[in-house]
Amino acid sequence: MQKPGKIVGFIIIVLTLCFIINACESNVMDTDTKYFPEVKSIIKESCMSCHYSSGTWVGRPVAFDNDSEIAASYMIIKAAVADPVSPANRRMPDGSMLSQADIDIIIRWFEKGGKITD
Repeated sequence: MQKPGKIVGFIIIVLTLCFIINACESNVMDTDTKYFPEVKSIIKESCMSCHYSSGTWVGRPVAFDNDSEIAASYMIIKAAVADPVSPANRRMPDGSMLSQADIDIIIRWFEKGGKITD
């Protein structure tokens, strides 16, 4: 018969390994999820009234007229919604903020590379 101390030690080791494996799996980047369709929807709902060639912000430096322009601006988009406000970085959308869920989607898209295929 095994001693109770050995059984408890074995259980602790097994639980620790389960915890480590679970923690590692939750930190693995989701390579299958496509965030661009969601990002495009967020841009359409929250940004297009200004950032469009015929929007209220005509002539400003960033337009999101098509998918390529959105993807080309992935660093600017992430900075404007998620990075700390600074003299060089204004919070967008102007006068408001995206929901945390929308910000998280943009960050995940950015972390995958900010492409149309991401």
